[in-house]
Amino acid sequence: MTTRTRALLATLLIALATADGAAFAQTATPAEDEDDPPAAPRKPREARGTAKLRFGVDAVRLEAGHWPSAPEAERGATLRAQPFLQWQPDRRWELRLGARLDADWQDGGPRTFDRATADWGDSYLRLRHEDTRVTVGAQTIVWGRVDAVPVIDRVSRVDLRRFALDELSERRLPQWAVRWEQTLGEVKLDAVWLPRFQAAAFPVDGSVWHPVNRARAQVIGVEPAPALAPFFRGARIEQQEDGSGGVALRATRAGDSLDLGLTVAHTRQPLPYFRLEPAQGRLVSLHPYTRFAAIDGEMAVGGATFRMELGYTLDQPLTARDGRMLRAHALDWIGAVEFFPGGKDTRVNLQLVAHEARVDEPVLEVKRFVGANGEVETRFGQDRWKASMRFAVGFNVRDTYVAPRLAFIGWEPHEFYVAAHLFSGEDRALAGFHRQHDALVIGVKTKF
Repeated sequence: MTTRTRALLATLLIALATADGAAFAQTATPAEDEDDPPAAPRKPREARGTAKLRFGVDAVRLEAGHWPSAPEAERGATLRAQPFLQWQPDRRWELRLGARLDADWQDGGPRTFDRATADWGDSYLRLRHEDTRVTVGAQTIVWGRVDAVPVIDRVSRVDLRRFALDELSERRLPQWAVRWEQTLGEVKLDAVWLPRFQAAAFPVDGSVWHPVNRARAQVIGVEPAPALAPFFRGARIEQQEDGSGGVALRATRAGDSLDLGLTVAHTRQPLPYFRLEPAQGRLVSLHPYTRFAAIDGEMAVGGATFRMELGYTLDQPLTARDGRMLRAHALDWIGAVEFFPGGKDTRVNLQLVAHEARVDEPVLEVKRFVGANGEVETRFGQDRWKASMRFAVGFNVRDTYVAPRLAFIGWEPHEFYVAAHLFSGEDRALAGFHRQHDALVIGVKTKF
C-alpha cells in the first residue's frame, strides 16, 4: 500500500473517530425532492460556542470483494467517505464545504493497483428567500421519479468507478452549477446552468469495472473489435471535459392525485461516448451536447404508486460499422410501480424500460432495447435484518443482472452486509460486458 493511500486512510480514521454517531439513512425510494444534495446527518457535531456550525461524515462505505472468474484480479477493496462542514448563520443563508475521499485496491492478477484520491464534495453557497432558493457551487442534482435509470437525469455527474453496483444517489457526484428553484403555488420551477462541465469519473485503467476492456478490444455497449486488438492494447484513454455543461429547466406540479413534470435541456450527455482514433493511438471519452425534452408523472392508487418518464433526445451519438460517430434521435420510456404486499415490511419496486434509437445506418450499439429491472426488499427479526434482491433483465437482448443482499441493521447507525453481483448476457449488453466479473462482497455502511 502506497504512502499516499496510508495517509488518506489515516485521515479517514481520524475523521471517523472524532465524529458523533448519527442514524444511518438508507437510500429512499425516489421522490420529487430527491434531486437535492445529501442531507446533513441527523445529529451532527456542533462547534463550541455556536449551534450553527456543524460537522459530519456522510456516506461512509468500507467494502471488500472477491471475483471468482475475473481475468484482471481476484480481490479488491473500496473505502469511501464524505466529510463536510455546514454553516447556517440564519434561515436564509447556508454555506457547505465538503470533500470526497476515496481509496481503491485491486490485487491477485495482472491488473493490480492501489489508488487514493480526494476531490470536492457538495460545496456551495445557498440563499433562501420566501419561495425562492438559489444555490451556487458544486452540488449533486439528480432529477427523476424512478430509480436505477431515470430518463430525465440530465444534469448530474456520473460515477462509473463501481459500475452500477450502488444505489443511484451513490453513483452521482457533485457538478459545478448555478441552480435557481422557484415555487409558484402548486408549480415548482428548477433551472440549472452548468458553467464548467466535468466528465464522468472513471475507475483506474485495468479495473474490473472500467468501461474499456483491452483484452477483448471492446468498449461497453459496443460490439468487440478483434481486428483492433493491437490498438486497444496500447491506446491512450483521454477524457475531454472543456467548456460549459449547458442549461436545463424542469417544471413540476403537485396535484391531489397526480403529479406531473416537464423537462427540457441542452446539456452534455452524462454518460461518455468513446471515439476511436487509431491514427493518434488514443480512445477519446466525449460527452457531446444533446437536446432533450421529457414528460413525467406520478400517481398513487390504493396501496401502490405508479411512476412514468418519457423522453426524446436529439443528437445522441452512435457508432457506425466503419467507426464513424453518427447522430441519432432516441426515444426512452420507463414505467414503474411500487407497492408493499402484506404490509410495510416488504417493498416491491418494478420497472419496465424501453429504448429506441432512430438512425438510418447499421450501428455497433443496441438500437432497440426492452427490459425490466427492480428490487424486492423485506425486513425481519424485529427490523434488525434486511434482505433484498436487485435485478435487471433484457427481453429482446440477452442481458441479466442479479444482486441478492443480506444486511444487519440492528446497530444503528451502522449497516453490515454481504452481497453478490451476478452478470450474464451478450457482448453488446451491459451485463454481458461484465459477464466474467461476478463478485462476492462484504462491507459496512454508516454516517457520522
